Amino acid sequence: MQFLSVANVTKKFGGVTALNDVSFDINEGEIHGLVGENGCGKSTLMKIIAGVEARDRGTLTVKNQSVQRFTAMDAVKQGIGIIYQDLSLFPNLTVLENIYISQMLNDRKALVHSRTYQENVEKIIAQLGIRLDLDATVDELPIAKQQLVAIARALVNESKLIILDEPTTALTRSEINSLFAILRQLKQQGIAFIFISHKLNELLEICDRVTVMRDGKVIDCQPTAQLTSGDIENLMLGYALTFETRQSSASQDVLLSVRHLSKRNSFQDVSFDLHKGEVLGIAGLLGAGRTELAMALFGVEPAQSGEIYLQGQRVEINSIHTAVKNGIAYVPEDRLAQGLVMEQSIAANAAICTLDHYLTPMRLLNGRKMRETVEGLLKGMQVKYGSQDQPIRMLSGGNQQKVVLAKWLAMRPQVFILDSPTVGIDVGAKNYIYQTVKAKAQEGMGIIFISDELPELLANCDRIIMMQRGRLGKSWRSDEIDNETLQREIERQ
Repeated sequence: MQFLSVANVTKKFGGVTALNDVSFDINEGEIHGLVGENGCGKSTLMKIIAGVEARDRGTLTVKNQSVQRFTAMDAVKQGIGIIYQDLSLFPNLTVLENIYISQMLNDRKALVHSRTYQENVEKIIAQLGIRLDLDATVDELPIAKQQLVAIARALVNESKLIILDEPTTALTRSEINSLFAILRQLKQQGIAFIFISHKLNELLEICDRVTVMRDGKVIDCQPTAQLTSGDIENLMLGYALTFETRQSSASQDVLLSVRHLSKRNSFQDVSFDLHKGEVLGIAGLLGAGRTELAMALFGVEPAQSGEIYLQGQRVEINSIHTAVKNGIAYVPEDRLAQGLVMEQSIAANAAICTLDHYLTPMRLLNGRKMRETVEGLLKGMQVKYGSQDQPIRMLSGGNQQKVVLAKWLAMRPQVFILDSPTVGIDVGAKNYIYQTVKAKAQEGMGIIFISDELPELLANCDRIIMMQRGRLGKSWRSDEIDNETLQREIERQ
């Protein structure tokens, strides 16, 4: 039975059409995938369904009833919940308080009813077969547990349709398996899910149908049994992706040599070599120390002991300044918080690493020269934007990441550290980043590529090193190990 449908919905923001005559439906007990490049209209459609945005034109039907004015409160009353990528939890409140936050805020006798709240939540988590310490504060929980808190909150609100926005981004494979088991269980109870993801293999694994959007329109909707990841990519992009067989450009010359690098509670006795033209992948579970190692190599949180050599010369990397001075660049895991200044313009973000290049002898900024250079950088990275002056927060995730890459490539680094560079971006932008990595390696740049996506590491790296509990473990050439074997090795940790 159909739970919700939108028909011929259009939404404009100023002169930009975000949704153009979009139709979409979902049945009770269905897991429906929604996919498309960043900026295709997915978020706007979900906000309309969740009552956050109003449609300009078109109809919205919930449980066979047409609704006119539809607010976020109306959506909750109709049994529609949304779990955003950041989960929207209160880190300083307990699990119980987060789950029942809406009811507690509207209940003058919340303290009196707290026991009832707890009993209700205990029933829900027992039905799901999970364990949650209701008295723990949310900031004590790993991301996978926080995700369960958000789902429990939706169930307490009696949601019959739950929208999941990139729910597996920060989860390990075993955590994803656990989440999928819970979704399938809730599906059997008649609860529907809209599953938004850039991970096409996961869409095919968990969803009953997949709707593909492009440029504000629905391109197609098909049962997953009739689709492959290649089919979805073609629909998203409007053309077929082509992949060249990867040829290694790694030389015998050692570019970066790390010896016995250690930092308390982060990593211990780390040693490895990175060759000119080599793409070195680092795999491992969340918390293995990969990001901490990357930040030490870039001087964000310097190592406490050990040695770093660049082209045979020992260097002290004790700050970001010394890292940049020695030709080391870093794309951080969290581009929004660490890689970009979100309220600043595209031009300011793209030029921030090379501002000295645009200063006159009087130390004044040559704005014209900067803008001309930035124009070339953005064009070279195929960034889609309106004006250099617009805030970078207005760009899609993929285009934001291209700007992060562009600002560092402008300084022509020797060593480029990429920490989860394709998280949360669409397949087209991912492919462009892969091409950029390949091109820069061919120019002799040494690249350290950290990722949770094992197929991504296997496709783009010359070698892969496994990191576990702060130490480097086994290593393989990418042509001597497959995805399944690598997955098993990581899960043995």
